[in-house]
Amino acid sequence: MSNNYKIPPALGPETQYESWKSEINIWSLVCEVEKEKQALAVVLSLTGKARQKALEIPIAQLNQESGIDTLIEHLDSIFLKDKVDLAYATYSDFDSFKKTDGMSMVDFIDEFERLYHRCVKHEMELPSAVLSFKLLDSSNLSLRERQLALTAAHDLKFNTMKAALKRIFSDHSTEDKENTSGA
Repeated sequence: MSNNYKIPPALGPETQYESWKSEINIWSLVCEVEKEKQALAVVLSLTGKARQKALEIPIAQLNQESGIDTLIEHLDSIFLKDKVDLAYATYSDFDSFKKTDGMSMVDFIDEFERLYHRCVKHEMELPSAVLSFKLLDSSNLSLRERQLALTAAHDLKFNTMKAALKRIFSDHSTEDKENTSGA
């Protein structure tokens, strides 16, 4: 089975520009499109404002080996947020994230870690104990459930709290449900 690396990653309304830019950098290294044509392929994959702004660049500048660099530089000037603004937005996303009723504990922890790793990229790293309490607070547990999690977490380390929450509050497997219904 072979992958089709001719189509560049899409920059949709829900896609963060910085993530898309990283995907484009990876795509340009593995794609099957000639280096001179890569920027043109990316422009054709764009939509909305990004496409309009990309079309402002003369085709001759895009149709060369450095065309992808020219395109990214131009789009950076429009879509790349100031580092301080980006760091604050990243922190705000992490700080306001809470587990919702329909979200599994595993999915919640995965998203919590993803948001936290984005903070780390902006040099906002929390001590393990603070991070473990932030995880606990963001999990929207009742007082009794929080006490149970604190009891199960034998130290103040993030990995310990994460393991305790998964162990206590993860959905039981089908096998466990069958054992309780058959009894």
